[in-house]
Amino acid sequence: MGTVFLTYRERAILNSIVVNFINCASPIGSKFIAKENKNNISPATIRNVMMSLENKGFLTHPHTSAGRIPTDLGYRYYVNGLMKVERLTQLEKDKIDYDLKQASNKNVENILEKACDCLSDISNQLGVVLSPKFDKGIFKKLELVILNERKLLVIVSVSSGFVKKILMEFNYNIPSNKIVETERIINERLAGLTLQQIRNSINKRMRDVNYGDKKIIEKVTKSANKIFIIEEDNVHFKGTSNIFIQPEFIKSGNLGNILKLIDNQKILIQIIKGSTKEEEKVSITIGKEHDETLVDSCSLISTNYKIGDITGTLGVIGPTRMKYEKLSGLVDYIARGLNNLFS
Repeated sequence: MGTVFLTYRERAILNSIVVNFINCASPIGSKFIAKENKNNISPATIRNVMMSLENKGFLTHPHTSAGRIPTDLGYRYYVNGLMKVERLTQLEKDKIDYDLKQASNKNVENILEKACDCLSDISNQLGVVLSPKFDKGIFKKLELVILNERKLLVIVSVSSGFVKKILMEFNYNIPSNKIVETERIINERLAGLTLQQIRNSINKRMRDVNYGDKKIIEKVTKSANKIFIIEEDNVHFKGTSNIFIQPEFIKSGNLGNILKLIDNQKILIQIIKGSTKEEEKVSITIGKEHDETLVDSCSLISTNYKIGDITGTLGVIGPTRMKYEKLSGLVDYIARGLNNLFS
């Protein structure tokens, strides 16, 4: 597509067809464009341009209509060279800011759930938020809290702000006078590591410990695969009902594919991960650009967000006939909102 040259008139007519088809979901004819065009171009001239665009692969037309609709290539050209990202309204910004702030005193997953709600509500598409890979988060500290003589609460904090608690029981009375020293030696030896690194090396790092309570340290070491792990690849999605009302899905078998996608979260996760480029601000994957055939009639607009030193992904999925200029701004604004919230 990068080598295809379009004239000024071809670009203008392609832009008009994409924008109007997104708004009305009906094929766009030459007479419609002629009425809209301020340069008094005749319908015959417009038809010639439309035919040229179709021959170049940017447009196609349903068998029952003389009007044209964009192809994936047409949408791609629009996104890369014609589209101007649309700012959110102040009302939309205020809603997002308020909703995220209201959720900010809850745990990470509750905040991500609220971000997903915002994506779905404003886009009228399927909002998706993928939790970060907490395994790559840096261990911050471990705390030991005595609940009774034989029960200990282990609290693990990750630099991203995530906190995990696990209950440990012992068959002997826990020596309260050694708890602080035990905490200190564990934290010293695990400082600066990711949770994954801790699980892989804790046996070696806790070898030959001469301080603190050796039995507690031994139990923490043996339980590392339970203590130093946070479930990954948790996906939030909202707006399934939004998909049901899209004309593209009502009139074809594509709805079944979307429902299969929602039921199979592993595929959904792979699609989001595969479509989002870390070096890009916002990624847009259109139709058959996806490797997964279940979404070859859909587009995904996505970007990454940060929780401390780890990265998650959010976006919207909908038909290729989606408001790219508006939803690109939405996805970017919510990602920046999460970045600010977690920073």
